[in-house]
Amino acid sequence: MKHHYVLPEPMYKHFAGYPDIMGLYSEFPEHKERRERGQLQQGNLHLVLNGRGYVTDNGREYALEAGQGFYYGPGLEQEYRADPKEPWEVFWVHLAGEGVDRLLDGRGASSVWLFAFGGEPKVRGLTEELLRLAANNDRSEVRMAAKVYELLAELALNAETLGKAAAPDRRARMRETAEYIRSHCAEPLTLSQMAEKAGFSAYYFSRTFHEVMGRTPTEWLFECRLVVAKRLLASTGWTIKRVAEQSGFSQSSYFIARFRENTGLTPQEYRSKYHL
Repeated sequence: MKHHYVLPEPMYKHFAGYPDIMGLYSEFPEHKERRERGQLQQGNLHLVLNGRGYVTDNGREYALEAGQGFYYGPGLEQEYRADPKEPWEVFWVHLAGEGVDRLLDGRGASSVWLFAFGGEPKVRGLTEELLRLAANNDRSEVRMAAKVYELLAELALNAETLGKAAAPDRRARMRETAEYIRSHCAEPLTLSQMAEKAGFSAYYFSRTFHEVMGRTPTEWLFECRLVVAKRLLASTGWTIKRVAEQSGFSQSSYFIARFRENTGLTPQEYRSKYHL
């Protein structure tokens, strides 16, 4: 079975990502593609919903099953195929848009990104909505672009790079720890304490947290404290020293220097500008 939809170019040219063509293939053992470098100028996303298929990268073939997928950035050489005995059911979409690479944080830009996607029911639901919009010839560009954005954001946040990323339960634990840090950022947290909360050594925790959250635990702690400080500056008349203490900064001089470094304003200038 082959569902194949060609979409008109959007009138608005600056969506983060927009589908050029999309489809759903199932019970199609002949599905096979081989593209030379530069042949396809859109990003190419495939999500395996059932069955099995194969992707070739640098001469090595990788098997992909339900709950896994791949993404080729624009212009990359491509080679993939369905398993002839157990052909995949695969949702695919060719994506244009100046924000796709940024949304996916560069994954798939220089070589194919192979991944496992968590939250499979949600991802499948998003693919079904996109296919429905395409099948109904829905002319709402905003609705289509929003669903594409939601799908890419879901993958960016939750997909696991095959063979490289943290296991799903460890990823969830990192996110839980990040939320704990946010809730307790005004306390004098150390790296060892944060790692202990996650249940890992400080070295492993720091490395895995960065992998999942895109910043180190100490960077995340600082960002959380900065948000608290901004809220207090905007909503209270407290002294700068007290704001620093209540935000988790032990020294007001350090607080003032880092605040200015990150906002371009001193705490007092920020208060003057944003005080409620």
